[in-house]
Amino acid sequence: MRRFSTTTIAQARKLRFESLKDIKLRAPILPTHKNFDVSPDHPLWQFFPNGNESLAYRPASELDATSRSWTMSELRHKSFDDLHKLWYVNLKERNILAKEMWLLKSIEQVNMGQYDELDAKLVLNQKRIKQVLLERQTSYERVKTLDTEVKEYLEDFEQQYLNANEQELLEMNDKLVRLQYAIFGIQPTLSDIQEVNEDLVNGIGYVGRLKSQRYVTENPDCGLELPLKGIVEELPFLFKQPSEAVEEVLALREQQTPMLPKPEIFEYLTNVLEDLKASEIEQDQ
Repeated sequence: MRRFSTTTIAQARKLRFESLKDIKLRAPILPTHKNFDVSPDHPLWQFFPNGNESLAYRPASELDATSRSWTMSELRHKSFDDLHKLWYVNLKERNILAKEMWLLKSIEQVNMGQYDELDAKLVLNQKRIKQVLLERQTSYERVKTLDTEVKEYLEDFEQQYLNANEQELLEMNDKLVRLQYAIFGIQPTLSDIQEVNEDLVNGIGYVGRLKSQRYVTENPDCGLELPLKGIVEELPFLFKQPSEAVEEVLALREQQTPMLPKPEIFEYLTNVLEDLKASEIEQDQ
């Protein structure tokens, strides 16, 4: 080994550059993702706001500074699938921000305020989504374990709803959305309902009777005589404003729409839901 090392060193000493001026240096290659051949469909591009067309990070001027966090009231009207998607949209944006903030830490005199503010909005969204899901889970478990109290609870809620003043009514309507989901399984959006069953029919009847009674009490000259006649007249109160629902019911009565027998109710609701879903697909296209 000693002989080999000595020989190698001796040979290296013989190497000499005749003229350093003849050595040409290439321009340095700037580090960028464009130096690499990466598939535009690579999943890691999702850590960049504009995919493979993105820079390493966005300047603060390009960040969203005008939007606000979702309110609890807005989130309570979302279906479980919508909340699930919204959670991952927020998570994805937070991952993008985390990558950008990590890169910016190495740059001096960079104001991180806007990055922190946007991240705080996203964190608040996620906290509120968890709170809404917790409310639904609590309501669901309570209903399933305390079936004997459901009837009393519905009767008590009915009295509160009918006697609420205008300011209290806004909160009661939010509670009604949660109640109809927790007890009857009615999604905030009708087109999200996957199954027509007895609970759905009972829930539509409860909500229809509740809203119609409240509206007729406040507007005795509206021309609507109670009680409502079956599912066809109760359904409009579930997804329309009470005034619009009353007009539809009055129109149905002018047309002398017959009251559906119980065996035909499920088929009627199934057709209504299919029409709603088809209408939403057309609007999206």
